[in-house]
Amino acid sequence: MADATPTETHSRFAKFIQNYSGFLSSFVIGAAGLIATSIWQYRQSEIAQHQAAAQQKVAETQAANSWKIERAEILSKNLQVLASQGSTTVDQRYGVLLSLTRGNILDPELAVSYALELGKDNPDYMRSVLSNTADKNYLQLTHAFQLTCLQRFGVAKDVAICKTDKFGDRSQAIADEVSDELDAAQATGKPGPMSLLKDDRQVLISPLTLAWLFEPYLQNLYERRLWNEITRFEHFSTGAQLVAALDLATARTGEFVTADESARLDQFHAERRKWLISYLFGASCDGECKGKLVDVMLSVYGDAQGDYNEAMRKLLGQPRNETGPAVSRLHQRLLWCEVDDDDLVEFRDQVLTPTLGDLLNAPKLDGGAIDDLAGLLAIVPDPKDPKALADWKDALKKLVKAGGDHYQKSFVKRRATAKQERLDPPYAMKKVSFCNAADLTDAAPKLDE
Repeated sequence: MADATPTETHSRFAKFIQNYSGFLSSFVIGAAGLIATSIWQYRQSEIAQHQAAAQQKVAETQAANSWKIERAEILSKNLQVLASQGSTTVDQRYGVLLSLTRGNILDPELAVSYALELGKDNPDYMRSVLSNTADKNYLQLTHAFQLTCLQRFGVAKDVAICKTDKFGDRSQAIADEVSDELDAAQATGKPGPMSLLKDDRQVLISPLTLAWLFEPYLQNLYERRLWNEITRFEHFSTGAQLVAALDLATARTGEFVTADESARLDQFHAERRKWLISYLFGASCDGECKGKLVDVMLSVYGDAQGDYNEAMRKLLGQPRNETGPAVSRLHQRLLWCEVDDDDLVEFRDQVLTPTLGDLLNAPKLDGGAIDDLAGLLAIVPDPKDPKALADWKDALKKLVKAGGDHYQKSFVKRRATAKQERLDPPYAMKKVSFCNAADLTDAAPKLDE
């Protein structure tokens, strides 16, 4: 009986197939047809989708080509207006340029180029166009940011090198636009103009230019005591911290403050002064870097109110192989009178004279550093203030005592040579010599103006 079940079951299954074979055949054929139909419909759907995508792409390409043709026609009709120059066409150029910019007809770089050209005649019109231009290349703005002689040297004279001062209003408008865009970028978490400060090696190519470019923004933060915003700016990169250290050293506004706030401000400036000194003598700042930073500091020396004294003294007390470019730059600036009189007096009395005295009092004399400092003192005027004059004479006495006739003769010879060169400068230096040139303005520059 145990073996009967499989046989019976098998017989029933065979009987079922035998009795319902037609039904099973119809079912299998129907299922296969249904599957085939589904596959066909799916493939037809895919084909239709590909065809629709292709048609859409063709339509988009045709629309883009049509827009390019239309844009080219619009540009060709307005190119003559955009290419014109002079104040007589400034309103017409502004209207056309603003319309083309708002309509995204011009590429950003081209729009900025036309805006910068417009800025020579009307800086306000330029700012309006720049504010309506998306995806600007901020490096392009930096190249157009031309420093005035007041910004470069702390004084402006009637010489050829100061002829570009006529673009000073445009440069100020560029700096103001950068300040506005920095506020907007900080609110959205985007770098914006801060991208210029990402790499400190790029900052060191033109530290003075970038210091003035970001000055309105940093000065505004300082005046409003927005310490957290200043810290965020500094933490963006080493280059940003360098620019902030240079700008904020001259940001004192001179207003009356409470004792607590005065202490807070003193600490604020002391921290940045300490950082600047550490950077100046760090591994990333070579001789060329030191020369450029010295150039920046000398131009606004008085405005720093002593913040640069320690750095300058330490620098000029270093061996000659570390200070060569810095001393050379100082020598050129002092020889050709490229420094404000008040800045020169403070630099001489607070740096040159005391540093020379310290070197001469050292147990081991550094002949190269002493010779460089004596050479710089030889080309600046004698002090008039009684105390400064006494310190100056004392340093010279120590100089003669240390080197005898060598230093004394060298000092006298350098002074005579400087006087003669100033009276009759070489041809290559006539365009840059401020000596005996008329003042263009009596206003001394500040990084906070």
